[in-house]
Amino acid sequence: MAEYQAPDTRKNPWKVPKPYGYGPASASALFIAAPLLTAAALGLAGVVGGADDEFQWPGPILLLLVIAALALIASIQLAYHARLYLYSHDDLVSWLGPGHVEAFPKKLRLQQAADQKIWARYQLRAVHAFNAGTMLLGLGIAAALVPPDCGEQPEWRWAAAVVVLIATVVDAVWVTYMHMKALNKTSNWFYKSVHWLIEKVRSGEG
Repeated sequence: MAEYQAPDTRKNPWKVPKPYGYGPASASALFIAAPLLTAAALGLAGVVGGADDEFQWPGPILLLLVIAALALIASIQLAYHARLYLYSHDDLVSWLGPGHVEAFPKKLRLQQAADQKIWARYQLRAVHAFNAGTMLLGLGIAAALVPPDCGEQPEWRWAAAVVVLIATVVDAVWVTYMHMKALNKTSNWFYKSVHWLIEKVRSGEG
């Protein structure tokens, strides 16, 4: 079996996302998950606004949820704008015809490279907005679960709040770790610590 070799950019100079599946993966999060999370944030905000005596801190909770919804909406808008600039060589062949692409390869390659830089810039902003929105939504849900002074079964609501808070913190750590890995910022203590913990868990499972 032949040993795998990385693609030679001199033979195929067309730009591709890194990792290769980044475009479809981000689209699933930003065009499917983000609208659903936005609806969840606004729906919970409506519940808190209509029954503020059932929550310990209705004002801060509403602020967290509203900002979370706005951040998620911003991620959708940024992702839509970014997606306008992501296309492949096969897309150009399909849209413009193989003859046109073969006639103007250099011009089209330069245009595709410039457009993919625009995509990467706005896509990164969209991801940041999405991650901020999910973190704020998690904090808002955790705060909403904290029982008011007159609440019943407070121990269960406290337990639920702690679970959501822990999950939100873990998600924040994971998102930061993956972002550092994608940008090759792997020499800092945070990345090394999380990477060591992940390897310990994997070795335990093995």
